[in-house]
Amino acid sequence: MIYSVNLMDLTEKINPLSFAKYLKDTGWRQYPSRRTDVKIFQYIAAGGEAFQVMVPMEKMLFDYKNAMYQAVETVALAEAKSMDQLMLFLLNPNTDILKIRLNRKGVEAGNILFDDAIRVYESARKLIAAATQDILHPRRYHQGRPEDAVSRFVNNCKFGQTEIGSYVVSIVCPFAELDETEGYRQLSIFSEEEQCANSLTRQVTNRIMTNVSSIKSNIDNGDYGELVPDEKEPVISINFYEALAGLNPDIEDTDVEFIAQWSPVVKKNRSTSNRILLSHDYHQPIVSAIEKFRKTANTKQKILGRIKRLESAPDVAKRDKGKITIVYLDENDRKRTVTANLCKRDYDKAIEAHEKGLHVEVVGEIAGKTGNTMNCEFFDIIG
Repeated sequence: MIYSVNLMDLTEKINPLSFAKYLKDTGWRQYPSRRTDVKIFQYIAAGGEAFQVMVPMEKMLFDYKNAMYQAVETVALAEAKSMDQLMLFLLNPNTDILKIRLNRKGVEAGNILFDDAIRVYESARKLIAAATQDILHPRRYHQGRPEDAVSRFVNNCKFGQTEIGSYVVSIVCPFAELDETEGYRQLSIFSEEEQCANSLTRQVTNRIMTNVSSIKSNIDNGDYGELVPDEKEPVISINFYEALAGLNPDIEDTDVEFIAQWSPVVKKNRSTSNRILLSHDYHQPIVSAIEKFRKTANTKQKILGRIKRLESAPDVAKRDKGKITIVYLDENDRKRTVTANLCKRDYDKAIEAHEKGLHVEVVGEIAGKTGNTMNCEFFDIIG
C-alpha cells in the first residue's frame, strides 16, 4: 500500500471473526480464556520463538483500534510478513491477490504517467478476462462479448493500492465458483478450503501464473514455435498474449513482474511459480507470436445467417456437442449453407437462436470438397 494510508485507521475495517479464522487456519493455537470480548492465540515460529496475540472481538471496546493494530503487527512479525501484505489480505479475506509490478526509471515514487496507467489497468483487466475464458471455453481466439459469468467474475475483482519504489497494480480476486442455477456465486471466508481450492478464482489466478511462466520458459529455451497458440492443453489464447504485450511495454530498461499472493488459508492448487519477471527483451518474441497468429487468423471466414437445422444426441444428459446448418448469403448474394460443429454451450445458444429466429455469427475455416463444412472457432447470437 502507498505510505499515505493510515494503517491504524484501517484496522477498524478488519472483520474480527475473519481474523480469528485466519489465525486458526494458519497454525495459531487458541488459548482458553474466560473473556468473550477477546480471543487469545499463541504461535511457535520456525526458529522456536513464541508469539501471543489478543484479538479484540467487540468493536465497542474503548481501545479496539490500538488492540487490533498491535495484534496485526505481532502476527506480521511472527509470520515474517510486512504489515502492508497482511493488512491487504485481512481487509480482503478469502481472496487471491495478483500483483503486477512495473519497474523503470520514473516510477520510483509510486506514480506513473497517465497514459501508461490506463494501459496497465486495461491490460490487467484483459489478462484476467482472457485467462477466465481460456478455462471455461478453451479457444485460440476469443471474439465477441464475453458471457455473463466471465463478466461477473472480472467485475468482482478489485484493484488495490500501489506501493513505494515501483508501480504495483494489486488485483484482489475474491473466491467464486460457477453454479448451475445461479451462474456465478461468490464464496465466503467460511467456505470449505477444498471448495475454494477448486473455485473459478483459484483456477484463474493459477492459470495466469502458469501461462506467464510457460511463455517465459519457451522464450528462454528458444522454443519460439511453441509460442503461437494451438489446440493443445492448456490453451493459451491470443487474447492472453495481447494482454501480456500490453503489460510488457516496449520501452528499454523496463521490467514487469508478476507476483502471486495466494490466500494463506487455501493451500491447494497453487502454481509452482510465485514470482515471474519479464524484461523488455521478452516483448518482441511475444509480439512476433501475435503477428504469426494474425496471419493464420486472416484465413478465417465470418458468416452471418440463420439456423436451418439442429443435430445432436437425443438424450440431453449425454449431449456434449451439436451440429448446426446455417443458411447465409455469400459475397454475390447467393444463398448458401454451411454446417458447423459446436460445443455444448454454443449449441445451447444455437437452440435459442433457432427457436426465436435470430441471426447468428460464426467464424472459422471452411473445409470439405464442397466448401460447406466449417471448423467453428467462434459462435454468437446477433441481436
